[in-house]
Amino acid sequence: MIAPGAPIAVVAPCGAYDPTRFAEGLRIAREHGLNPVPLPGNLHPWRYFAGTDAHRLEQLVEALTSDAYAAVWIARGGYGLTRILDGIPWERVQSRPVIGFSDVTALFNAMYLRGIGTPVHGPVVHSLPVSDATTVERLVAVLAGERPALEGEVWVPGRAEGRVVGGNLCLLAATAGTSAQLDASGCILVLEEIGEQAYRVDRMLQQLHSAGIFDGVQAVVLGEFVSCRAPDGADWTLDDMLRDHLEPLGVPVLAGCPVGHGARNHAFVWGSQGVVDGRLAFL
Repeated sequence: MIAPGAPIAVVAPCGAYDPTRFAEGLRIAREHGLNPVPLPGNLHPWRYFAGTDAHRLEQLVEALTSDAYAAVWIARGGYGLTRILDGIPWERVQSRPVIGFSDVTALFNAMYLRGIGTPVHGPVVHSLPVSDATTVERLVAVLAGERPALEGEVWVPGRAEGRVVGGNLCLLAATAGTSAQLDASGCILVLEEIGEQAYRVDRMLQQLHSAGIFDGVQAVVLGEFVSCRAPDGADWTLDDMLRDHLEPLGVPVLAGCPVGHGARNHAFVWGSQGVVDGRLAFL
């Protein structure tokens, strides 16, 4: 997917990042044989963003369109991509891998709908210092064209095939009803989340239902739902609520896979042909 030593543009179209942690992420990437190249002037903090909308859009467009890079790596997620998504000149975007997750789900939706590039759902540079060793090793393997299996807990048994899509639940809900709404028909849908109360997770899942995003889904793979739980004293769990939404779909459901905002964020390729079979997912 990416030749050894090929330059990877590192760009910050979302939230502001900690420079020390970012530098450590670059060191880890280089230690594993990758060649991240931060764009000059990435970080000009404005409010809670890495820069103004205009600056972040300019930097992202440069990374996506320049002949100088073999791939694009997002510096940090957070929030901000939906503010600049409509400004991307898609006719100029080159077909190349783009690595990220969380807020980057919105960009992946838009790329997938247009058949442009190769979205790689995996750690951003800023999260490498808090990722476990297997996460970094899997990303390197995926960028080299390998597809290690993910293992989870079977909630609804079965086997399914389809293109792999999805990511952060909040962003999938936020893009519903926009030009970047995900079409998951015929696909294996991956979902993960962080820091949302159970009722908000419930509401976002209902929004996916109401928007038709679950229509035609072949299987659902749940990553980690970090710091998402039922209220204290509740006689039900977050898993109970997730099952309420997903089991009636009548498709295989695999839960607890190492994908998301925790230390385990194993990479997968959006739009690739995947398989869910029992406890294993090949994404």
